Amino acid sequence: MSYMPCPHRLASGECLEPEVHIVDRYMQLVEKCFTMTNVMLEGGKEIDLLAVNPVSGEKFHIEVRIATGKGFKLRPVDSQTEKGQKHRRGLDTLNAVKFTPPIVVNAAREIFGTGEYKKVLVVWEVEDRSVIEQAKSLYEIEVWKMSDIISRLAQEVKTKPYRNDVLRTIQLASKKGSS
Repeated sequence: MSYMPCPHRLASGECLEPEVHIVDRYMQLVEKCFTMTNVMLEGGKEIDLLAVNPVSGEKFHIEVRIATGKGFKLRPVDSQTEKGQKHRRGLDTLNAVKFTPPIVVNAAREIFGTGEYKKVLVVWEVEDRSVIEQAKSLYEIEVWKMSDIISRLAQEVKTKPYRNDVLRTIQLASKKGSS
């Protein structure tokens, strides 16, 4: 087993997943939000990212569900393995696991105070365009695509001298083909 040091270590000693780190930096640099990552809750629950825009007052509960394999495309209803376990790639399951458990809702409300907040699910790919519409109409979840976030973040960081590994990687990747 190889060990990779974690350059994005949280105060708790845990590592911030690169995909959450990308969305965190996007929310800070593009959406101009203050953020809180990896909010640990009782019962093994965790909120990937909470964000607040101090100017507009918008609040966001963001969950990031990225898989690099070909099999993961967000779909309306989850599928199951032969043993009956959910694949965790359906809106129904992700809503039930990530957004609606009382401990998650109560923690978001406690941190945000009173008022509404947007639920956002970041994915790489959706089964088809209707999934995004169903997420909004059935679960009040906005679906954002990671490729769009990376593109907008690349535009924002351009050639500024960042020492952050994730931002620097995005800068280098965006230079591909521009020489």
